Amino acid sequence: MDYSELKLRMKDAKSEMTPSERSKRYFAGEEVDHIPYGLISIYEALSEIYGYTTRKINTDFNVFAEIIERARDDYGLEGVNLGLRLRGMGAAMGSTLFHPEHGIDRIEEHILQSYDDWDKLDKADPYNNRILTPMLEKAAKIREKFPEIPINTGVAGPLSTTIAIRPIEKVLRDTRKNPERLKELIALAVDNSLRWVEVFTKEFGPGTVSISDPVTCTDILSLSQFEEFSFPELKRLVSGLKEITGLKPSLHICGHTKGIWEKLKELEISSFSVDNCEDIAEACEVLGGTFAIVGNVPPVDILKNGSIDDVIESVKECIQKSATSPKGYILSSGCQVAMGTPKENLEAYVYAARKYGKGAKIGEMPRGILEED
Repeated sequence: MDYSELKLRMKDAKSEMTPSERSKRYFAGEEVDHIPYGLISIYEALSEIYGYTTRKINTDFNVFAEIIERARDDYGLEGVNLGLRLRGMGAAMGSTLFHPEHGIDRIEEHILQSYDDWDKLDKADPYNNRILTPMLEKAAKIREKFPEIPINTGVAGPLSTTIAIRPIEKVLRDTRKNPERLKELIALAVDNSLRWVEVFTKEFGPGTVSISDPVTCTDILSLSQFEEFSFPELKRLVSGLKEITGLKPSLHICGHTKGIWEKLKELEISSFSVDNCEDIAEACEVLGGTFAIVGNVPPVDILKNGSIDDVIESVKECIQKSATSPKGYILSSGCQVAMGTPKENLEAYVYAARKYGKGAKIGEMPRGILEED
């Protein structure tokens, strides 16, 4: 299919509900217009599609607001997540964060090179912090400009936050050489993340908090490291977020996670987002009776580098594998949408979600699949 044909077909693949209405009714067990869908961390990719640098969306509020509007109008992506992302809390505690003109932010200098520097850690007070306070102010401006759009926040997982404070190679060494100080640092990271969400909820009301925790995958941690250093604080983070907001948070872990799926069942999360390196059908079989499954169209091989037909086929395959998951299924990318992803592929993704996800109902195959020619 070429782009001109895709544009014609999209005219017949319209949404009949808002994303909020669709999600509410779907998880209440009703049939909806089509399967709920999302895309992970899409703003950077959209900024370049619309002719802006990634730095611009972080420094120019009007550009950020435009991206929010166009994501909603062009792709049906509603809602704003003003979260800490992977490095925000590390920067709030004193690490140096750099936003390149084109690309994803990175830590240039970690604040905690040695545990002797503990007193150098900044207090992550959301009301008086060089990183967190502007985020609250930005959220207030978003709320004022888009009062009808849901606004949520997110945090990094315990170890993912920790490596924005202390270099990852030192953190991994600490698991053997200095485990008790590392556990103290991880606990502090979680305390500060909970404090952020507590203030955000006070200011803007409760919402589902997203957790992203790439460091806790089995590509980085052994099972014993996960059980000793990551899981106890991840469990405390999840429980704390639920207590603060009254809602179960969502969880995304990049990389391979199959080895920890049984442990994840112990978490009170609303959904688990599966990276595309894992088989989503298997994830639904193991985890689908515990919480909703999210994923997992490959963001690089398919969304960025594939053809329109590749995207459509991948979306269809994900729906076929996952739509009958007992606790529900949300179509999404397997990880962050890569910069350089072409707009026609994003439109193909939306078209396929609406076509093959048509008439979705929790635990059932959508009519869009069943009625396919």
